[in-house]
Amino acid sequence: MHAFDSTNPTPAQLDGIVCAGEDGPMVPVATVDGWQIFAHRMCVEPTPRSGVVLVVGDTSSRVALEDLVAFAYDCADRLQMPAKVAVGRGYDVSQYEAVVRHDSWMDTVDSVVLGIEAREADMFCIDADTLYAYPISTVCAHCWEDDDAAPVLAGDTWTPPVCRPCVEEAARMVATGALLVAA
Repeated sequence: MHAFDSTNPTPAQLDGIVCAGEDGPMVPVATVDGWQIFAHRMCVEPTPRSGVVLVVGDTSSRVALEDLVAFAYDCADRLQMPAKVAVGRGYDVSQYEAVVRHDSWMDTVDSVVLGIEAREADMFCIDADTLYAYPISTVCAHCWEDDDAAPVLAGDTWTPPVCRPCVEEAARMVATGALLVAA
């Protein structure tokens, strides 16, 4: 894939051909001579996203933080993606797949800033009401068995739902040194 420079489009790009393939979702990247040009997000974003959703909300007290951590668990469970709680505003929202806004996201300056930055970056943002429209997942994200899978807290990020046998196997492999854990 080639990067698109809106200040210096190639002749092919001026004809509307920005990416090698024209399939998949595209985003508007420029307007040239009155024509809007679209490209795949990966063609115009030089760094790939983390595959993690960022959860924003009130973290100003211990109780508020615990509530947000529990909400992040629900995010990982329902979206089947890792979910990280944003504490403070030192996050580049564009490095996350999506931003999920807890009901308390308008209660602190940090979470308001992150929520607005995500909207301004035209990111996928959903609120708590929308999140709860997704069903709870019982399918393990590792072995894909329909079991009693649940997210697991790994550091400061909830994993997608994982069944107990897969969690136990991962713990065994880490303990024996067969599996390295990224720091």
